[in-house]
Amino acid sequence: MKLKIFAVFLLFHNVAFSQNISIIKFETLQQRITSNPDTVYVVNFFASWCAPCIKEIPEFLKYADENKNKKVRVIFVSLDFKKNMSESLLPMVQNLNINQTVYLLDEPDANEWIDKIDNTWSGVIPATLILHKASDNRRFTTESLSYSLLKKFAN
Repeated sequence: MKLKIFAVFLLFHNVAFSQNISIIKFETLQQRITSNPDTVYVVNFFASWCAPCIKEIPEFLKYADENKNKKVRVIFVSLDFKKNMSESLLPMVQNLNINQTVYLLDEPDANEWIDKIDNTWSGVIPATLILHKASDNRRFTTESLSYSLLKKFAN
């Protein structure tokens, strides 16, 4: 009996771990992507309903995996509505086995923060910000990224 309870605990623990999504405000996001100037931050803005966004996520995961021993952080920022988190975002994160940081941006007025990411951004997704404060490298793009383009832009 104890073994069965332990097995159920492990099953639910792993599911919960793979679905760990923090709900944050823009100010917190901004602090987190500038906290370590020697780290390259690759910040991908996406939504669970955006087909091009979903298509490129494995490319980011491959990049993150290949750079796991370097000062590189891949961060996914969902623009889904908070009310849809359980039925849309969490299953997508689990299905794609996203093992990197995932935030749900809880900012109802995009006009308040979009220009702070990039003043040319219309709000279209997918969108990616690559930031390395130490080298003053900053790149923003709204094109869907393949692994090779991501590697080119981030290195």
